[in-house]
Amino acid sequence: MILGPLEVRRDGAPVEVTGDRQRTLLTGLLLRRGRVVPFEQLVDEVFGDRLPRDARNTLQTCVTRLRQFLGGDGLVLTRPPGYLLDVPAGSVDAERFAELVARAGRTADPGGRLGLLEEALGLWRGPALAGFDFARAEAARLEELRLSAREERAAALLALGDAATAALDLDALAVAHPWRERAVALLVTALARTGRTPDALAAYTRHRDALRDELGLDPSADLCDLHGRVLRGELRPDPPVQARPPVRRSRRPRTRPGSLIGRETELAAIREALVPGRLVTLVGPGGVGKTRLAQCVADDHAEEVFWVDLAALQDPRALAHTVAAAVGLEAEPGAAVEDALGEWAGSARGLLVLDNCEHLLPAVPCLVDRMPGVTALATSREPLGAAGEHVMDVPPLGRDHAVELFGARVPLPGFAVGAGQRERIAEICRALDGLPLAVELAAARIGSLTVDDLADRLDERFALLRRTRPVGRHGALETMIDWSYDMLSEPEQRTFLRLAVFAGTFDLTAAEAVAGPGTAAEAVAGPGTADLVARLAERSMLTRPGHAGVGRYRMLETLRAYALCRLDGQELRRLRHRHATVMTALAEEAEEGMRGPDEGRWMRTLETWLPDMRLAWTWSCREGEHDLMVRLAAALARYGYWRGRGDVMAWGEATVTAVDGPLNPAGHPRLTAVYGVAAFTAWSEGRLGEAAAFARRSVALVAAALSPEARLALLGTAGIPDGAAGGPVQREDVAAAVEALGDVALVSGDLDAALGTYRALEEIAEGLAIRALGVANQALVHCYSGDPAAGLQDARRAVELALESRNPSMIAFARFAEGEVLADVDPAAAEASLAVARTLCEEVGNRFIAGLVLTSTVALRGRHGPPEPALELFRETIAHWRRVGNRTLTATALRNLVVLFARTGMDEAAVTLAATLRRAAPGDSYGAEADRLAAALAVARARLDRDRHILAELAGQGRSLEEGADHALTVLAARAAGGQQDQGDLGEHQQALDESVVGGAADQVGGQRAGVCC
Repeated sequence: MILGPLEVRRDGAPVEVTGDRQRTLLTGLLLRRGRVVPFEQLVDEVFGDRLPRDARNTLQTCVTRLRQFLGGDGLVLTRPPGYLLDVPAGSVDAERFAELVARAGRTADPGGRLGLLEEALGLWRGPALAGFDFARAEAARLEELRLSAREERAAALLALGDAATAALDLDALAVAHPWRERAVALLVTALARTGRTPDALAAYTRHRDALRDELGLDPSADLCDLHGRVLRGELRPDPPVQARPPVRRSRRPRTRPGSLIGRETELAAIREALVPGRLVTLVGPGGVGKTRLAQCVADDHAEEVFWVDLAALQDPRALAHTVAAAVGLEAEPGAAVEDALGEWAGSARGLLVLDNCEHLLPAVPCLVDRMPGVTALATSREPLGAAGEHVMDVPPLGRDHAVELFGARVPLPGFAVGAGQRERIAEICRALDGLPLAVELAAARIGSLTVDDLADRLDERFALLRRTRPVGRHGALETMIDWSYDMLSEPEQRTFLRLAVFAGTFDLTAAEAVAGPGTAAEAVAGPGTADLVARLAERSMLTRPGHAGVGRYRMLETLRAYALCRLDGQELRRLRHRHATVMTALAEEAEEGMRGPDEGRWMRTLETWLPDMRLAWTWSCREGEHDLMVRLAAALARYGYWRGRGDVMAWGEATVTAVDGPLNPAGHPRLTAVYGVAAFTAWSEGRLGEAAAFARRSVALVAAALSPEARLALLGTAGIPDGAAGGPVQREDVAAAVEALGDVALVSGDLDAALGTYRALEEIAEGLAIRALGVANQALVHCYSGDPAAGLQDARRAVELALESRNPSMIAFARFAEGEVLADVDPAAAEASLAVARTLCEEVGNRFIAGLVLTSTVALRGRHGPPEPALELFRETIAHWRRVGNRTLTATALRNLVVLFARTGMDEAAVTLAATLRRAAPGDSYGAEADRLAAALAVARARLDRDRHILAELAGQGRSLEEGADHALTVLAARAAGGQQDQGDLGEHQQALDESVVGGAADQVGGQRAGVCC
C-alpha cells in the first residue's frame, strides 16, 4: 500500500520491510506492477547519487533481502533486463483507487457513484509515496486524482440532496487549495443550498481575493455567473435522489474521509464497548481528539444517531431541553422534559452522543441516570460519574502517527514527510505531546513557516499555534487550555501550576514535597495535595497512574508550558529551589543504596527521575546554587559511569569549573567526588593528561582523611606534595579519582604506578564494595604485566570481597577480572566467569562493566575459538562502545580486532586498522597485548605485497579513531553478508603510488615494521 506510509500485507497480516534501500526498491516495483523494470532505472531510484562501488551486486543483495521480507522468490522475479513484481491486479491500493474513480466516472446513478468514490477515498492513509523522492511526479499525479475524487464526491452528495455534508468536506478542500475553481464552485453551491447564503458569498470572495493577490487573475466567467445567481437567490435545494434509504439523523459534524489517523485500536475498543443500554465516556485532555473519535463511531453506526454538542451550553438547567430538541422530542403539556426523555429512552433505537460534557457536571450524569436503556457515547475531560458508566481514556498519538497526521494536514500541494524532515517533525510532535489539535495547528503554519523554523520556536507555541480564522473554542491552543484551567477550583489551579516544575513523571510523595502547602493557612484550610493531584488526574490535567504499585503522574508538555507562563517569577524560583532540594536528597539516597544489594532497584529509580534531576542540576548551575550543583553531580557519579551516560558524567567537569574557583574559596566537602567524575569523563574521551590532572586535584583534597602512611603512599604515587592536601572529605568520594588515576596509568602502560594506586584505593575504601574494586584492579595489573599467578590470587580475593558486599556490579567486576586472568590459563573457566558477570550486568543495567565483559569475551573467543562467531561478536562490541561514547575502550576493542583480522586472512584490514590506532588511539599497547599485535601484523605483512601493504598503512593513517571504528564495522558487515572483503579504501592512494611517492612512504612504513605499538 502506497497511499500513505509504505505498508505491506500478506494474507491480511502485516509484513515488515526494513531498510531504506529495500523499501525504495519495493516502491519502484509496485509502481510498475507486472512490468519489467530495467536494472539501470532501479539503480538510479534506489541509490540516487550515492552509487556503491559494485551497483549490480549491491542491488542483487537488496533484491535478495526484499524476497526474504516478502516470504520467498515467487513475488520478485528476475526478467531481463531487470526485475518484475508478480502480484495480482488490484493488490496495490493506488491501482484500486484509480480503478474505482474511473468506475465512478462511468456511473450515472449518483448513489452508486458516491459509494465508489467513498470506497476509493477510504484507501488513503496519508500522503502518497511519502519519503520517496524519485516518485514525486507519481505522488503529484495521485494527489491530483484524489482532489478530483473529493470534488466528485461532493457533486454526488449535492445530487442526492445532502448539501450539508458536501459543504463540510468542501470547506476544508477550498481552504487547503484556494485556487481549485471547481471546489470553490461546489462549495458556494452547497452553502447556498443549505440556506447559508452569507457563507457562500464569503467563500467566493475568499477565492477571488486569493486569485488577485497571489496570481493577479480574476475568477472565471462561470464562477462569476454562479456568484450572481447566489446574490439573486436563484439556488434552491433540489429534490434528493433516493439512492439510499433515508436515515433520520440529527444535524451533526461528520469526519472527513481519511481524517482519523492512528486510532484503529481506540475505534475497535469503543465499538466493542458500545453495547445497547450502556454509557461509554471518552475521557482525555483537550485537543486529544475525543470529538473526532465520536464522529467516526457515529458515522459507522447502523441506527439513528442523535448528536448533542454541549460546548456552547452554559446553563445546566437548559440541558434537558437541549437534548430533547436534538432527539426531536416534544414533551406533552405539563410534563417534565426529564420524564419525557426517560420514556423516550425506553423505546429509543439509536445512539445518543453527548459531546463536551465536562463543564456541565453533575447535570449530565443526573440526566443520563434518568434515561435507562439509552445507548450513549459521551466526551468529557473527566468521567461523568453516572451509574454503569464505561470510561475509556483517549491517549495522545504515538510518534509515527503524529508525524503522519502532521504530514496529512500541511496545506501545501504535494507536501510529503521526507527523510530529512522526519526527525524535525517528530521533534515538533513530541513537544506538542502528540495532541492531534496541536499537531494540526502546527501543520497549518507550514508554508508561512518552515518545519525547521517552527521546530526552533516551540517555546512560542501559544502565539504560533493560532488559527488565522478561529473556529469555536478550539481556535487556538491557549484557548483550549484556558477552557480546562478555568473550570478548576482555586486550590486545584494552584497545585496545577506548582506541579509544572516537574520535568517528567512524579509520584505523590514528590508532589507533596514540591507542590504541597506553601503557608500554614494553605495547610489548614485547603484539601490535601494527594487529593488535589487525584482531582487533576480525573480532569485530564495530569495523566492517570494506573491501578497498582506506586502511581506516577505526568503533565503533558503543552500543559506544562502553559502553567509555567502563568507562574509569578518569585514563586517559580521558590518552587525550582524546592524541587532541586528534593531531587538532590533523592539522588543521595539512591547513591547510598547503589552500593549495596539493591543496586538494581536504585538504578531504575534514578533512571525514572533522571529528567527531573537534570532539570535540578541545570537550574542550580544557572542560579549559582553551588551546594545543590556539587551534591547532585557527586551523587550521580557512579550511576552515570555504570550506565554509560556521558551526559550525566559531563556535569562533573562543568561543576568543578563553576565551583572550585575564587567565588568559592572554601571549597565543598563533596568536591573531591566531582573531580573524580571529571577525571573519568576525560579518561573515557581519551584525554588522559586532563584525566590525570583532575584525579590529582581530587587526591590532594582527600589526603587529610587518610592515615599518615596511606597519605604519603597515595600522594607519592600521584606525584603531589604533602602540603597540597586540603581539608577533610568523605573517603568514598575519592575512590573514583584514585581509580581514574590508576586507569590512566594502566592505559599508558605505567604498570608500577597503576599497581600502587590501586593498592592505595583498597586502603582508602571503608566499604567492602570499593575494596573489592581496588583488589580486582590489582589483579588486572598483574595479568597485563605477565604474572597470572599473582593476578589469580588477587582476582579470587576480589570475588570474596565482592560477594560479601552483595553488590551486583562489584561482583560482576570481580568476575570480569577473574575472567581476564584466566583467559590464557583456562579459557573454559574464563568463559564461565565472564558469563556470570554478563548476567549480573544485565540484571542491574550496568553498561560499562557489560562492555568490559563483552570486550574480554570477544578477545577470548578470537584467540581460542572459531573466528566467524568472534567476528560477529566484535560488531556488537565496537557498536557498544561507540554508543556509550568511550574512546579509550573503543581503542582497546579495536586492538583485539586487529589480531582477529590477521588470524582470518583479512590482512589489509588488519594493517589499516593498526595504522589508525597508532595515530589516533589514546594510550599505548604493552605487554602480552603488544606482543600479540606485533606477531599478528608480522604475519599479515608477510602475506601482503609491498604496494598493498603501503596503501593499507596510508589508508589507516588518514582516519580518526571514530572513522577507523566505523570502517571496521563496515568490513565486518560485509564479511557477515558474504560480500568481498573491504580492502581499506586503497584506491584513494593509487595516484600517490603512480607518482613515485612509494619510496618515501616505504621508508616511513619500513621504519615501523620492527616493533608496532598500537
